[in-house]
Amino acid sequence: MNKRRLLMQTMLLLLCVTLLAMAPGAGCLREDDASDAEPATDDDTTPAADDDTTPIDDDEDDVVPPAGGCPRAVVTSGLGLAWAKVNHRISLWRVAPEQVSCPATVPDDVTLQVGSVGGNWSTGQTMSDTPSVAYAYNAVDGGDNAAFYPVAVSLWLDAPADEAEIDVDVSLADAQLDGYAHHAVLLNGLELRTDVEQVDPDYPDNYDPALGYTSRGIGAAVRDLQVADGVARFVAHARFDLGPADRRKMNRAIEHARTKAVVHALLIGYNEGNVAAAEHGYSVSYDHRLLLQPDYPHAPEELRQLTITGAPGYPVAFAGLQSFDFRLFASVEEGDYIREFSVMASLLDYDETTGEALIDLDGYASNAGWLTYEDLENDFTATIALVQWPSGQATAGEKFVEFDTGEQEMTLP
Repeated sequence: MNKRRLLMQTMLLLLCVTLLAMAPGAGCLREDDASDAEPATDDDTTPAADDDTTPIDDDEDDVVPPAGGCPRAVVTSGLGLAWAKVNHRISLWRVAPEQVSCPATVPDDVTLQVGSVGGNWSTGQTMSDTPSVAYAYNAVDGGDNAAFYPVAVSLWLDAPADEAEIDVDVSLADAQLDGYAHHAVLLNGLELRTDVEQVDPDYPDNYDPALGYTSRGIGAAVRDLQVADGVARFVAHARFDLGPADRRKMNRAIEHARTKAVVHALLIGYNEGNVAAAEHGYSVSYDHRLLLQPDYPHAPEELRQLTITGAPGYPVAFAGLQSFDFRLFASVEEGDYIREFSVMASLLDYDETTGEALIDLDGYASNAGWLTYEDLENDFTATIALVQWPSGQATAGEKFVEFDTGEQEMTLP
């Protein structure tokens, strides 16, 4: 047993004794068994009965199209999930608006699909925790100038790869976007789910994939849009980097794990206007303490601010995502339990005369909790699109709310 792990085990034991003395029967420290032995109560168990994640099918990579050609949509400009009490594994991470038909009004007729599970220390089987969603959006009505077509793209991430991407072909006629002069694509949501059938024969029988894994970062993107011969083609990309921590069974499973990702894209057709995109990124790092690490501060404003210069003369403007990527713990090979991932792109100022927009881009990650193993090193990048139109409406909105562990459908605003 190395010195670092021995120190962690000793400090963990002392804290457990203290917690039990203060609250007998409350159970010992969160979900991290820091001992070198196999966990006694965690990895061999199945998810709790109140873990209401929905099983997913194992079909091949697919695209699930809704009705298209709608002038109204909810356009995502920020999304994130956090835990109230402690940091957890990632079993389910889901934030995306659902638009299966053309809403009569936005955002009222669009629902937000959310889901968060962090192993059995989040579901009530061993301990309960409460997730919260942070969601920022623009309720957009393009009028006669523009229309939207949401597309959900499913793909598999199979270890040792930590990312995957596929080409997506959308018939403009089927999407009812073939009558528009210009097209663009935005990233509108992401889902990561570990509770799927494992296909690697070396995946260990003694670890349930529904318990999830410690992580080194997540990301998603839509890019490289090309339109020809009535078809819009773009690349959908997802990333879920797994990293070992203090569970030997989980660590063995990570080497063979399969995860399902769903990248939610929003295809746009418009006649007049402009779309200007820019990538922005920064790195922040914070030392950690092993026990009772408080939440870290957000990146300073001077790092977060981004200027995008679009085209002059367009009175309607809004920001959308095209990618985001969190890469954590660059100086080590391990992962950690995650408290929060969130990315928010806020349009602070827009000058119609020059077409210049000032955007606050906040990419926040945290591994803070009762027990934190790694210094937080967050290398964050994102691509933001500034959409400009001569007419229509774009109204910014936000939703910050707690929900029960599992999956839920929420109303907007």
